[in-house]
This record gives sequence, structure tokens and C-alpha cells, in this order.
Amino acid sequence: FRRVLFRSGAETRVIEPARENIRPCRGCGYCEKKGYCVIADDDMAGHVYADFRRADIVVSATPIFFYSATAQLKALIDRSQTLWSRKYALKQNEPGKNSRKGFMLALGATKGANLFEGLTLTHRYFFDALSAGFHGSLTYRRIEKAGDIRKYGDLEKEVKEAAASLMAPFLKRKTVLLA
Repeated sequence: FRRVLFRSGAETRVIEPARENIRPCRGCGYCEKKGYCVIADDDMAGHVYADFRRADIVVSATPIFFYSATAQLKALIDRSQTLWSRKYALKQNEPGKNSRKGFMLALGATKGANLFEGLTLTHRYFFDALSAGFHGSLTYRRIEKAGDIRKYGDLEKEVKEAAASLMAPFLKRKTVLLA
């Protein structure tokens, strides 16, 4: 992952699923009994689960592949079954559950009316597994090649406004770290 520090003071960890070692979910049900994934030798176990648990805001960004997320992002989402299991099967409380937010960014090459419906539903449940409320999305159609995004005018302003809205409640609180 990459760590980025913003002028606002917010620290951001960037997880790029295509560059991570994330093995797909086996669907074995182990996490529903034990509360953790049987796959213990990849980056989900190494840092991704911990990053999710520390996060105040989780932003997922993906191009659309066949009306869904990329395979790499989908593997990460599927492995979040462990967090769903802790929350619902084992009834464990998750830190940050009352304030964590989720936000989706996506773009697709086609103009299909239903282009983002499946992805949005997947993200609603993904964010729920992370104990994050779904706080919206920015989605863009007909983005097929470099430069197509310019069709959307003041996109940078739209993204900055969404980011400011997501971050506002967190920037006002005081943080105390005890070591």
C-alpha cells in the first residue's frame, strides 16, 4: 500500500488490489465459525483487514468490467466475508461502526442505463461488512479512452466537494494517541 498525507492532515492509505497478493475466497465457511479467514498468508491477513478496521472512510474506485468491479477488487470484496461473519454470524462489535463511511467511484465505457446498479449493490453490502455506511458515489459513463473524462466538465470540483463532505466530521475531532 501507499501512504499519502493531505494538507487537511488526513492520512490516506492506498490499497491497489491488482498490486496486492490477495487470494480469492474459498467459500469454506471457516470465518463464520472462527471470526478470521483460513487464508493467512496473503495481504488481506497481512494488512488489509487491519487497514479497514482503522479506517474512518473507505473509498472504492474501479472501472467497470462486464457491469461489475475488476476481478482483483472483487476478490478483496469477497474476502471481506470475514468481517461480515464477525459482525453478523458471531455478533462481534466493530470499532468505528457508528461513524465509518464508504464511498464508491466508478467509470464505464458504455452508456447502459443499468451500468452501475450491480456495482452499487455490491458496494452497499461490502461497506456494510466493513461497518461503514454507504455515503454515495460518483459514477461516469462513456469513459473508454484517455481524455474521455474531460467530457464531464468540472470533475475535479465534484470530487473535491465529495471528499470534503466525507471528511468534514473527522477533521473536527481531536485525536489522542497513547503509546
